Amino acid sequence: MEDKSLELLTEEGRKLHEEFTQCQSMEEIEELKKRWDKLNESRENNETPRVDMTAEEFCKKYGLVSLEEIKERHGIPMPDFEE
Repeated sequence: MEDKSLELLTEEGRKLHEEFTQCQSMEEIEELKKRWDKLNESRENNETPRVDMTAEEFCKKYGLVSLEEIKERHGIPMPDFEE
């Protein structure tokens, strides 16, 4: 059975794998690790911003189809919360 795990890697992951497989000594591996750690340092502090909005506000802001419209198109009954 063919190993397809490399296909799941990102472009960066494939580049790291290729560089790693070309290393011929432990020193080269340690140097590679230092370089990649330095590259990844800048990414560590990038926190995903939290979005505090309803699904309807999100749809309106990004010009998406509303949940109600999708339910109408497919004949899904909407609950009546105004009772």
